[in-house]
Amino acid sequence: MGSEMDTTSLSDTGRRLERARHAERFRTATAPARRLLEKYSTIDWNAPQEFPTFRTHNRLLLDAARKNKVIKREVYNGYRTFTQNGAVIGGFHQLTTSLTSDLAKSAMASRPLVKAHLEAMGLPTPVGRTFAPEETEAGARFFRGLSGPVTVTPSVGPRGGGVSEGIEEESALYPAWEFAQTEHKLKTAHSPGIHLEQREPGLDIRVYVVGETVISALAQLPLFIVGDGSSTVGVLAGAAVDGRSRNSYLAQTPPDVSAESLSELGLDAGEVLAAGDIHDISGTSDPAAGGMTLDVTAKLGRSLRQLAVDALWALPGLRAGGVDLRVADLTHGAEAVVTDINDAADMALHRYPAFGSWHAPAAHIINQMLIASKV
Repeated sequence: MGSEMDTTSLSDTGRRLERARHAERFRTATAPARRLLEKYSTIDWNAPQEFPTFRTHNRLLLDAARKNKVIKREVYNGYRTFTQNGAVIGGFHQLTTSLTSDLAKSAMASRPLVKAHLEAMGLPTPVGRTFAPEETEAGARFFRGLSGPVTVTPSVGPRGGGVSEGIEEESALYPAWEFAQTEHKLKTAHSPGIHLEQREPGLDIRVYVVGETVISALAQLPLFIVGDGSSTVGVLAGAAVDGRSRNSYLAQTPPDVSAESLSELGLDAGEVLAAGDIHDISGTSDPAAGGMTLDVTAKLGRSLRQLAVDALWALPGLRAGGVDLRVADLTHGAEAVVTDINDAADMALHRYPAFGSWHAPAAHIINQMLIASKV
């Protein structure tokens, strides 16, 4: 697709276009995220929960083990086992626990393979196909055959990076393609496949499942501002970032709200917003890149809970992890789809939400290890 400079420029265009699309979707009052805000109208969105300190994913797991009188033993180079009464009940390495089988772990290294497992169990997941990086024309032909907006993402690697959603014009496909490839190469030093899939409308929910139980469900939202009729975009954005930073977990990944960054979202830092005007200032709902989280566990309907559990169990030997759903409504599973599964989903995300109740998957993971060790 041209020289390295050309592809780098195209990738940056893809990044900017994705941020702009995200902000544009949030401007629409009928957008799923905006409708969710209305359901939680009693929340003061200018006052996220404050957590002066936080415990990492692994520290939360170690704390839960200690409370259950489970002993942690160092094995080698980050590999750890858990023992009780002298017997090994489980263990973990990095963010993966012994509740993930080798087969499940290898499957989750490939998004297409995850989707194949979901399809094999008859679970709803967006129609998609993966292409080699050089197969841009084949990808374009597939794109033309889909109805409605399309999502472009790396087929492997860390979740979240290089994702472009809501692509409707073929001209936007090529920058998104390069964005997916470049973002992945920055993190892994090799080119991924490029995965295209139908983008189903709805709200993105991360559900943490252990065994057959939904422990927590979080809606992912952009960091946003609400006009008051007197403050400029820049002032409101600064205050929003300050509020978010008081959650020490989210403060690790602050959004860029410089005048240049805001302009990519169609905002003028010096403009005074009318009272009640709502605008996305992060260009993403990914909490690892500046987004926010809202606990919706109590409102998650029974059919959606069952879908999340079924999705986890579609991967052989997977008994704990994050399941990503896109839902039309929190109360029922109609039109809901499973977009991803991740055994290494960060538990701290659920312990330190921006809004709503916190939950502790780690305690349930240790309990599940204890149950599994007695089978």
